[in-house]
Parts: sequence; C-alpha cells; structure tokens
Amino acid sequence: MMFSARSLVLSLVFSAYALAEGAADPGVAQLVAQLRDAPTAVNRLALLQDGDFVFNFLNATTGVTTGAAGHTVAASSSNFPALIDNGMAMTVGFLGPCALNSPHIHTRATEFNYIVSGNVSAGFLAENGARFVFNDILTGQAIIFPKGVIHFEMNNGCDDALFVAVFNDEDPGVNQVAQRFFGLPPDVVSATLGDIGVQNVANLESKIPDNVIFGTQECLQRCGLNGTDNQPTLQRQPRVAANALPSGYSAPSAAPAPTGSSSNSNSLSSDLSGASTNTNSSSGSGKLNTLEIALIAVVGALVAGYIVIGIVLFMRRQKGGPANSGKYSRPGERFAPQGAVFEGEKSSPMPFESFRPSSEGQGDYPSTPYDPPAGSA
Repeated sequence: MMFSARSLVLSLVFSAYALAEGAADPGVAQLVAQLRDAPTAVNRLALLQDGDFVFNFLNATTGVTTGAAGHTVAASSSNFPALIDNGMAMTVGFLGPCALNSPHIHTRATEFNYIVSGNVSAGFLAENGARFVFNDILTGQAIIFPKGVIHFEMNNGCDDALFVAVFNDEDPGVNQVAQRFFGLPPDVVSATLGDIGVQNVANLESKIPDNVIFGTQECLQRCGLNGTDNQPTLQRQPRVAANALPSGYSAPSAAPAPTGSSSNSNSLSSDLSGASTNTNSSSGSGKLNTLEIALIAVVGALVAGYIVIGIVLFMRRQKGGPANSGKYSRPGERFAPQGAVFEGEKSSPMPFESFRPSSEGQGDYPSTPYDPPAGSA
C-alpha cells in the first residue's frame, strides 16, 4: 500500500511535467506558423498528415485541465493544428458528481454547449446592468454562452455528466475568473472588496481550488460527498513585482505567455510555476508550497517502505529462531580449528543445559563440551 502511494505521487509529478512539455512542443508551434503562412488551402493540406485531422478526447495528452471533481479536454489551434483557418474549436467536459466548471470567460468566442449525459445547471452574466441568466439543461439539450460572458456549468446530479462545447474561434481563450481576479495587485483586490486587507487577500487567493472543482454544499450533502477540503490549488496567477503578494506568502513565479488558448496550457503553466516559491516572500515564511508538501510525502513514503521491509525481515528471522534456540554452539576457527567441529557435536547436538564446562569442576552448574582449545582467549 505504501509503495502504491509513492508510485502515485511520482507518476502525478512526472505526468504534469510531461504535459507541460507537450503544451510547449516547438514542433507544433512551427507547424502552426507554417499553416498560418500557407497561401492557399491546398498548401495547408499538404503540410498535414492524415492522422493530423483526428483528435482523441478520451486519451488526450494535451489540452487537459484537471481538478478534484473532474476534468476538461480542449482542442484548439495550440494543440490541434488542423483547426487553423477553420474558425472553430471544441472542449469536452467530464464532470463527476456535483462537479463545477468554475466561472470563466472565453475572450474570443461564443460557446454552444451540448449536454451528452446528466443534468447540468448553467448560468452567465453578460455585462454591467445585464440580468443573470440561469437554466437547468437536461440530456440532449444545449445552451449558448455569448462571447465574453462570465459563465459556469455544474453537474447537479450524483452521477457523472458529460458535455461537448463548440466555439466559433480556433483560439477561443479561457480566463478563470477567481484566479485571475485574485492575481491582480493585492492592494487593488483589497480595495475592490471593501478594504479587507492584503493579508486576507493572500489567504483567500491561496484557497481558490483548481478547475474542475466541487460545487455547492447542497449538492454535496445530497450526494453524500465531502471532498472540498482536499482540492488542489495550483492554478494560481504567476507573480511579478507589480502584483506580488505581501511578505511571508509564497506565490507562483512569472511564467512565459502561453502559445495557445488551451485551458491546459494556461492552467498547467500556472501549476508548474506555482511549484516554485517566490524568493523574497519565502525567506520570511514558514509556509510550505504544494511541491514541497508533495516531496515530503514522497520521502515519507520511502521511509515507511523501508520500515515495512525491516519489520518483514525481522519477523522472518524470528520465525526461524525457535527451532535452534535450545542448542548452543561456538562458531569460528577460534573454537573449531580448520572448520572442524568437536566430537560431541558430530554425533548429535544436545541442549545447553545437559553440559557443564570442565573448567568449572563438578558443581551443580550445567556444563558443555565446548571448551576452547588450548591457547584460545
């Protein structure tokens, strides 16, 4: 069990880095550039292989955004070059019970979201002065989210739900509202929230869970779920001097701008950047960031594994001990020159209590024939 936990932690760490490298694949970026520069559709077609026109949402290695309650898989121009000049993209959402695709914005596209299975609650806010729009969408129904609106989708049931979202732009963009808002300068956020203080801003920012998150308490209680305390918080806004957190709080370091709008590109860049602690803030802080906690867990699993191995070896040794516990022997050349044994032992080893050493005379003490040879210590 210990080794399984250790393997899980290691696989998650290495998988995250593998996904990051895939998102920044220079070969894909070069192909995208060539497709954009191609003078005609025929020239673009010549740059692609047959398999380049197929995207596997069920076994994707890029475009994946994962939270505690589910995940989404996005196909956009950043990870699916065949979309170039076709003006569309797609995201498939795999929502667990009570999962919430947290409020976000698509900055360059309208979304047409079709519910494949489940009962999904969805709503959006368009702009200042606009009313809130809310709907419960059943299997086989779809909803439109106009370009740029703040919107969300939540699985309101206790079974898994699945949606397919189509966009009218090959690079729709995605902007998680909570993470980005709290990524503004802390004093600006504090003032916006009624001057709650930068320390409170930093505390709140560190608790924003990664998308896809667990939804409302009503749904969680109805479905008998309690997972809100164990959600990862890695999809945080990278920090620079202008939006740095107050001293004593760790933060993600600045990351390069993503090459595409895939939600995985945005979130994973934040994930990996969040593994590094800001040098200035960490020097005065005793707080552990997520990567440090993961490394401690790995080391703990290794130590526990060695302890288990030691216990098993000790028990095996104890199990074999009683069979010979009634015999007494003195091994080694000092007591058995040339590897020979004494005559009394050759015939049949006897219990220790049946002998007494000759050097002790004829007392009532047990004796043994294993007197050391002359001259021995």
